[in-house]
Amino acid sequence: MKNKVFISVILAIVMMLTCFVSCVPTEDNSSVDAPLQEGVITYEDAVCEVIKGIKDSGTVATATASNGAAISYSMTEEEVGKLNNAFKSKLQVTSEGAIVGQYDDVKKFKVDITASAEKCEPVTAEMTISVINPYLNYAGRQLADAKVDVPYASSVAYVLDEDVQVTYSLTSKQKLPEGLTMSSDGTITGTPTQVGPGTPFIVKAKAKGFSDTEREFTIDVVLDHKSETVSKIVNFGDANGVKELATAYVGSQYVNQAGVAGTASALNGNNITYTLAEGTTLPEGIALYPNGAIIGKADVRTECEFSVTASATGCEPLTRSFKLAVKPMRIRFEALRGELTKGEAANYNIAKADAGEGVQITYTMTKEDADKLSAEYGLAVTPEGIVTGTPTKVTKLMFFKVTAEAEGFTPTTVEISFRINEPLQAPANGKFEAEYIDLTGKNGTGYSASPSGTDMIDGALAEMTSNGYFVNYMFNDTITLEFVIYAEADVTNAKLYLALGSEIGTVTFTPSDFGVYTYVGQTPTGTKTTVNYGSMRVSGGNQYTSFDEYQAGTVSLKQGWNVIQLAVHTNTLRGGMIGGPGVDYIRVDTSVALKWIPCSYNVV
Repeated sequence: MKNKVFISVILAIVMMLTCFVSCVPTEDNSSVDAPLQEGVITYEDAVCEVIKGIKDSGTVATATASNGAAISYSMTEEEVGKLNNAFKSKLQVTSEGAIVGQYDDVKKFKVDITASAEKCEPVTAEMTISVINPYLNYAGRQLADAKVDVPYASSVAYVLDEDVQVTYSLTSKQKLPEGLTMSSDGTITGTPTQVGPGTPFIVKAKAKGFSDTEREFTIDVVLDHKSETVSKIVNFGDANGVKELATAYVGSQYVNQAGVAGTASALNGNNITYTLAEGTTLPEGIALYPNGAIIGKADVRTECEFSVTASATGCEPLTRSFKLAVKPMRIRFEALRGELTKGEAANYNIAKADAGEGVQITYTMTKEDADKLSAEYGLAVTPEGIVTGTPTKVTKLMFFKVTAEAEGFTPTTVEISFRINEPLQAPANGKFEAEYIDLTGKNGTGYSASPSGTDMIDGALAEMTSNGYFVNYMFNDTITLEFVIYAEADVTNAKLYLALGSEIGTVTFTPSDFGVYTYVGQTPTGTKTTVNYGSMRVSGGNQYTSFDEYQAGTVSLKQGWNVIQLAVHTNTLRGGMIGGPGVDYIRVDTSVALKWIPCSYNVV
């Protein structure tokens, strides 16, 4: 049974009676019933980044309210028009501040966006929406310690999963420890001259087609331990054979910090110096440094066996053999995500791998993975990288692995993911069920819970709800539900019905408490119309007692895509706090054919 929400003075008095107190939950409700104070919104001009070619990758949600109220974001119709013109209607801003959509060119544009919150004056800021190249997948870290007056080598070349030509530089006024320098390939060498904890320094990584990426690194300089004790070197290499090192790839910066040193140590604690044994070499472009690090870039495929001598004061030199394989250049192939429709033939191109101009790439799957993909989803991948077949089921997200291969290159395997949607269809019995809308990013609040997304879908009252489910926890100011509907023709002044229930007593909602809006397009960013419905007196008690249809005025829809939005606003139904109804479904009374794409995967 749900916790009760007490909204009236009479119930508060009744609660004082001993017989009723025994039924009341023991949690502290004082914070729930405390009225929201007046507040101030802080919202300043800013640059909001969107990643080129990446869907839903930006936000303008930088405002805060001093009273803790939730923020909603809005734009005038003029500003919406400017944004649509600038980005060809491919980017929109939601009421939660998310920048949704995808834009495939680098571009900047300024637009005014207003932040609003309960009991706060709205504030408008000029936000620069900047579509930028993706950032390099670049990792900062604490580098290996350096020892004073001992040759040192390390590297800041930690670009992950990207076989691209990267150059590295220190940002303005950044310094390495005295005695060390950094080259453009990220290699840090030299002999430090002063002991001390490292001061963090910022490195900028640059590559064509990517935005500059900065990361922080630190090198501590410690004393070099010196002992006259006669001892020996242990744990160096493989005493019984040749030790294989991590693979290098043609054209990629090879950074092996441990290199040949591994876990080697001198039992007297002295520093070990590593040198190539006479007559052996490393692949051209790759070097062994005195501290055992192996760093560089090879341009030729090879397999090299070499010997290294480890020396330390007070210890007999020790020589071991190592093997380093330089394999062909890796194919660059990044994970992809797309959308398909159940029952509709797929023809989706995933052939996005790159091995250089003119290189023929083939796309393969293991037999086991291919058989599973076919059996579970009715899909296959052609050698040309086309996903074919007819999807047999709906799913929010499914995954499979594909390998890109080319002669003379090292194959790369990535994970491909798809959302498989329902086809465009008429709603069952004319009802657009609330449990089938997209709840991504929605955050609800209830008397004793704060669920988000599909966790807001409640199936506990199946006997009194259509289809067995409804959307609950609508106690969050500015929370919205969007029903995305396709109209085969224009709809004019059609009656709109909402199936609602209440657990905050029998209450009367008005547009100022519970707003209803329509938008032209598939997102709530197009032309907006407020639906005036007078009032709705929704039946309920301290828990849901029924879900009934209530008329919420009339709506007019344009031919094509439209959004009907339900929004909880400020009201005083709960002692100054926010209260909203449970939403079962909506229904539009019209002879025009209406369709939608239900997120049926929401309910398993």
